Amino acid sequence: MSQEKVDRYKEEKKNRDKIKKKNKVKKILGIFLVALVIGALIGFPLGRWYYNYRQEHQDKEEIFMAANTYEDWFNKYWVDNYADLYTGSEVASESASEGAPEGTSDIPEGTTGTGDPIKEATEEQATAEKTTEAATTAPADAVSGDQAQ
Repeated sequence: MSQEKVDRYKEEKKNRDKIKKKNKVKKILGIFLVALVIGALIGFPLGRWYYNYRQEHQDKEEIFMAANTYEDWFNKYWVDNYADLYTGSEVASESASEGAPEGTSDIPEGTTGTGDPIKEATEEQATAEKTTEAATTAPADAVSGDQAQ
């Protein structure tokens, strides 16, 4: 029996470095997995809360534009980018103004022609507000009906 203990001790002594390395790797792997689980348990709900918080408190700008302006822009965008995928034919990307007489254009009057429908709609709205304001204000020398009597 004592000889068995001696043989086991010699084997252990011979493989001691391998055993230490295995134990060290197991320990590091265990620490990494525990840290990963703790990070997921804390980080996921915290990240989700932060995302929702940012979505709720984000400054949102409302932009209004005429429906026909958007429809024109969308139709042109769709034809330029996706029409050939669905129709099976290639659509020429030429604008309608190439075949039109000189002096005419497919860009509406009063727009910048930048291709940005939101910016153009905002400019149109500002122009319409100025026109409405000018039409509703009376000239300085005008007399109201109460003052005339």
